[in-house]
Amino acid sequence: MSLLPTSFKDRPELERTASFLYGVSALSMMGVTFISPVFPLMFLEIGMTEMDMANMIAWFTFPALIFIPLWGFIADRFQRKIVLAVSLLLFGVCGTAIFFTDNMQTILLLRFAQGIGVSGIMPMSGTIIGDMFSKQTDLEVGAQGLRVVSINIAKFFYPVAGGLLGGIAWNLPFLFFFIAIPAGLYTLKYMPEMGTEEKEPRTTSFVYFYSLWKALFNWSVVISYAVVFMRFFIKYGVYTFLPLMVLKYGMSSGEAGLVFSMMSLGLAAVATQVKRLANSRFEIKYIVLAGMIFIGIVSIGFSLATSLISFLLVGLLYGIMEGFAAGLETSLLTQNTSRDIRAGIVSIGSWIRNLGKTISPLFFLYVATHPELFIPLSSIPLLNLDPATIVGPDQGFIITGLLGTLAGAILAVLITLSWAIKKINSPS
Repeated sequence: MSLLPTSFKDRPELERTASFLYGVSALSMMGVTFISPVFPLMFLEIGMTEMDMANMIAWFTFPALIFIPLWGFIADRFQRKIVLAVSLLLFGVCGTAIFFTDNMQTILLLRFAQGIGVSGIMPMSGTIIGDMFSKQTDLEVGAQGLRVVSINIAKFFYPVAGGLLGGIAWNLPFLFFFIAIPAGLYTLKYMPEMGTEEKEPRTTSFVYFYSLWKALFNWSVVISYAVVFMRFFIKYGVYTFLPLMVLKYGMSSGEAGLVFSMMSLGLAAVATQVKRLANSRFEIKYIVLAGMIFIGIVSIGFSLATSLISFLLVGLLYGIMEGFAAGLETSLLTQNTSRDIRAGIVSIGSWIRNLGKTISPLFFLYVATHPELFIPLSSIPLLNLDPATIVGPDQGFIITGLLGTLAGAILAVLITLSWAIKKINSPS
């Protein structure tokens, strides 16, 4: 089924570019989920240590905190396709190069360079889709939803594919990063620059940053940033500590993987329906805000689950609630900003996402080793929690769930007050 209506049939480049961007978004997920199954083999084959394993992820994710804002500025001031092409080439060349070395220091340096590349891929794919359909809200929402679906389908299958390839040779999965190289060359030569008709005459950098600053106070932008931070903060807490929690109840690491798969399945299922959600009677920002509140509530369930069935149920519910936010949060940014600052706004959102990923494991580790933080929460009547049974990272899910729910409720109240004040001050 075509994504575009009949009125766009004379512009096949839109359909082609949208499909390409879905593939590029899925490709960027290879950076962690595709190669993590070969880490145990790298222990055996090339003497990788536990610290090296942590650095394989950290050196890949850290560059985003530095380079995402830079990529956004370059994309707004020059061209999106240049940033996307360079990012894909860097991601592909450096990833493929790991296939040819077994020196751990060299591998880590290549992972750092790969991280610079991937930090430009994700924000650009979302921004370009926003440029393509900025005048067609329902199309833009549907396209962003399909992008989220492609990402989660990739995350569902990559660990299996990476594990099978790693069974042949530990370095074989890295060879498949080569796919990003022709994708980068295609972007440079054939992909059109979208949204140029919206682009205003070149302004000074001061005007650009001032416009960016003003956009940060738009309620839709604030909600999107709050949701994306909370979503990835909780999710990476789950990624980090859920295997330990299920092992506490005598379950296997494979069963922990099933919980992750249920999260992706629930998210992808809802993300396919975001176009219908956007066309409902509710504004997108309220749907995303409701998703944020329910993410907080459901995440508390991870601390209360005690069996595989209960973990799978919580994982599925969490994925469904996350789907309401994930499928629409980028649309909140692209539809409420002009073309000239759109890449910058989306890039800030990606930076916030990576900030949540980075500090989440540290937070969960801290609360897991400081049980006294949980004592005040044990007196909340509705939770009816026993401090003796809630230990370790379980506390992290309770604290973040409560804080996330509270933050969502506060945002809802502030938006309502803002609307009421505008209504009172507006001329009758």
